[in-house]
Amino acid sequence: MKHLALVLVVMLAGCSTVPARNIDRVYAGMDRTQVQSIMGAPDTVSHAPGKECAYYFLLKDFWSRVPWSVSERYYVCYDEGKVASFGRVDGPPSG
Repeated sequence: MKHLALVLVVMLAGCSTVPARNIDRVYAGMDRTQVQSIMGAPDTVSHAPGKECAYYFLLKDFWSRVPWSVSERYYVCYDEGKVASFGRVDGPPSG
C-alpha cells in the first residue's frame, strides 16, 4: 500500500501545477509572452503556416478531480503571434 501511495505522489509531481481556471485570464489579442506568464510553458506545440497552437494539461478544480483524471487538456491558438482562439480541447472554443 505504501508503494501505491509513493507511485501516486510521483505521478502527480510530474503533472502541471497550473490550475485550469488560469485559462479564464487569457483573451484574444494577447501575445505568446503574456500567455506564458499566465499559463507557463506549453506541454506541446503544433505549427502551420502563420498559425501555432500551444497545448497545456491543467489541473482540474479540487471537486472535479478523480484519481484517474486530475487534469484537462487546453489549447491556445495564435494567428500571426496573437491569440485567435483558446479553450478546452474537448470543449467549445473561446475568444
